[in-house]
Amino acid sequence: MGHPGADKDIQVVFDRRQGERRQRLQAVEQERRQEERRDPLSSVVPEVGSFLGEGTRWKGELSFTGTVRVDGHMEGVVIRGEALIIGEPGFVSGEIEVEVLQVSGQVQGTITARKRVELLESSRVTSTIRAPSLVIWNGAIFDGQCEMPNPQANP
Repeated sequence: MGHPGADKDIQVVFDRRQGERRQRLQAVEQERRQEERRDPLSSVVPEVGSFLGEGTRWKGELSFTGTVRVDGHMEGVVIRGEALIIGEPGFVSGEIEVEVLQVSGQVQGTITARKRVELLESSRVTSTIRAPSLVIWNGAIFDGQCEMPNPQANP
């Protein structure tokens, strides 16, 4: 064994201030990350005015004002309007021309947005996207090309 008083010679000193400082730094970093995180587009777009429900199929062209939500199936379409939300059960195949687009479901085709495109966690998009702002959330699947025009180049 050892000398009977050997344990008394060993001193362990913990500087609690380092732990407190680390916690403060972690809190600041977490707050900074939360500030940088963007809210989903749904908190920015106006209330939904039209709705294509799940189980509904549409083929053709759609023009609208305001906000439209698609939870159904649309194919071979040209969609023109202001704000389009494609819900998680929604599927759209065709050409989309809108101000803003939020996708939780599936899109195949061409997307042109004059302001913003947002692909949420559950989205699966196979498309060419042309928009000055593109947000892809963790978990979203995007297979295609993205063109980001200079917004100052457009009149």
